[in-house]
Amino acid sequence: MRRRVAAAAVLLLVGGCATGPRPQPIEGESARRDALQALASWTLRGRVAVAAGSDGFSGGLQWQQRGPNAEVSLYGPLGGEALRIKVDGADYVVETPDGASYVGESAERLLAERVGAGRALPVQDMRYWLIGVPAPGKPHEETLGTDQRLSSLTQSGWLIRYGSFETAGAHALPQRLEMTTQGLRLRVAVTDWQLPP
Repeated sequence: MRRRVAAAAVLLLVGGCATGPRPQPIEGESARRDALQALASWTLRGRVAVAAGSDGFSGGLQWQQRGPNAEVSLYGPLGGEALRIKVDGADYVVETPDGASYVGESAERLLAERVGAGRALPVQDMRYWLIGVPAPGKPHEETLGTDQRLSSLTQSGWLIRYGSFETAGAHALPQRLEMTTQGLRLRVAVTDWQLPP
């Protein structure tokens, strides 16, 4: 009797192995997503390259997130500040180097003209995409790579591809990513992540 039970156990084990290696359970990615979506404060410094058809530009990027508020600075190729965006929840103000401020629809239009090649930029969603997670509460699709890290994300009409990650504090955060929508591509290369202790 014991031999039959042992033989059955061996057959079950062999049968289980015959299907090939099983992927890691998605609970790890789900826990990572929850932790990052709850991350209230962080600072990113790096470079951004924007391409819209044959037009484009590149420059510096600094994004400081503090709860629902953020301050985003875009710099020209020579280091001078080109635009500053101050986010307050769902609203934001765009400031230009000459001291002019734009709010509401005029801010959205200015940002679309200067950065988005006429397309609206989902600033509130981007705060999540930059740290490697979907914006919460909105439909999305995710693809994991062979290393079980987020490889791509589709949300709000945008495709976000993640090239590499780096360790910052207790998190693996994107080092290179690309955000694309019809006729517009933004590539971000992060040089420095700062998280609260």
